Amino acid sequence: MSSFKDSILEAKVGNLHRLIENGRQKYLIFTKMGKSLSLNATDGIDVWRLDMDEKELESLRELSETSSNEAFLLKIRKGFTDGDLSVALIGNRITLTIGKGPSALTFDLYECKAVEKRTELQDLLFRLASSSTKLEGELAAANKTIENLKSQTASASAGASAMDFGSKRESRAKPMPKKVGMSVINPGSKKRKAATGIEFD
Repeated sequence: MSSFKDSILEAKVGNLHRLIENGRQKYLIFTKMGKSLSLNATDGIDVWRLDMDEKELESLRELSETSSNEAFLLKIRKGFTDGDLSVALIGNRITLTIGKGPSALTFDLYECKAVEKRTELQDLLFRLASSSTKLEGELAAANKTIENLKSQTASASAGASAMDFGSKRESRAKPMPKKVGMSVINPGSKKRKAATGIEFD
């Protein structure tokens, strides 16, 4: 059982949630890891759930013709991440479809009892509140880092501008000295001596 739980944790599918719309009705689809992995759906009043232990997950994986448990769990995670989720309410159950096309996964979730509904909704409420608080803290830390980087960049730019301005003033103040005997027009060559004409003995 521990290896099963480890594979769920490694695939990061034990704490997913996504809000979707089915016509005018909204549903929150979420996963939960306890003794088994559960897929859940709620409209805020009722809760539908499917518990999957290792054998159940293996059976569903084989029915979906997915090559491995890892690939099966990855499909679930990708469906939540991409928002490829849809539901259909049929009697006392919900059919949850994860993914699109022929490789989509389909699960039947059944309505929980009244006591289970209250517990699930209470757990979900505090879980979402905790997640929101964590995200707010991460956002504040990220904004602080961005502000620090901006101030460092501004300081570095100001220092570079001051150095550049100083070097320009220095280059204006000290012109290159002229070499004796060099041409003014072509500084790289020596000045030619004036022609003196032809001398006769």
